[in-house]
Amino acid sequence: MKRGVLITAVVATAYTLAALIYTLLPPLDFLDSVRGGVYTAYFTWGLVSADGSHAYAEFHGYKIAVNLWKVVICDPSGVCRSQEINAIAMYLGLKASGALAVESTGQRCYAVKLRPTEFAGHVISFDGEVCLNPDGSPRRISGVFTLDGKTWRLADSPQRVDKVFLFDSYYKIHGD
Repeated sequence: MKRGVLITAVVATAYTLAALIYTLLPPLDFLDSVRGGVYTAYFTWGLVSADGSHAYAEFHGYKIAVNLWKVVICDPSGVCRSQEINAIAMYLGLKASGALAVESTGQRCYAVKLRPTEFAGHVISFDGEVCLNPDGSPRRISGVFTLDGKTWRLADSPQRVDKVFLFDSYYKIHGD
């Protein structure tokens, strides 16, 4: 009897753990692509640069630099705010609370929904689709992006993609 209860408990725990992992993680090809690419993609509205563990973006005068431990956002006036983070714990928390959803829509495209969330004193949200090239660089970004109450509609492919990360720009505002 005890052995049967133990086996049942182990199987139930394994299934529950598998369900949590499946629920909390986005499609693995999305994670692999996003973390695997080294690029700077230039859009009409700004740029996105990434190298696997660092990201840097410029968007309508805002500058954003992120790594696994810290996010820095500078507004168009040059005022920068930073926040110490644990990116993995933050990601899992956003996913578990329903504030972040990433779902594959096919052909390396993903529906991404981030409900209004505060990062480094700024409120950010996004509801749209991100399509990636095989190397992880963005092929197209479309949707509604909101930052500090200002909303922009995006429907853009990069004008150019370079296979470099903008470390100088990243370090200028992030510091480490």
